[in-house]
Amino acid sequence: MQTLQLDENNNLVLTRQSLNVIDGIEACAQDARTRVGICRGENPYDTTLGADYFNELLGKMGGMDYIREIIRARILDNDEVTGIASLDVKPDADKATITANITTIYGDTQI
Repeated sequence: MQTLQLDENNNLVLTRQSLNVIDGIEACAQDARTRVGICRGENPYDTTLGADYFNELLGKMGGMDYIREIIRARILDNDEVTGIASLDVKPDADKATITANITTIYGDTQI
């Protein structure tokens, strides 16, 4: 996998006024983070991508196990991710912190 590099705020990274391109495990990990963070309908090129956070998760009675399964499915939607060793979701008042140890075709990494 090869993709444009994003910083921690999801902005494109430039070096000497050129876009940075990443590949391998770094690109795979970035893709997994992006898949979890995008809401369905947010991508103008494909409005079916992303988790339906507003209708499927927020305010629903599925509980944390249900939320973890939605996130797990989003991560595993990447063909280069072969497994998830651990997935931790810590809800807060206005956000959730998600940490996952994933296995990819390039090796293991944490997102």
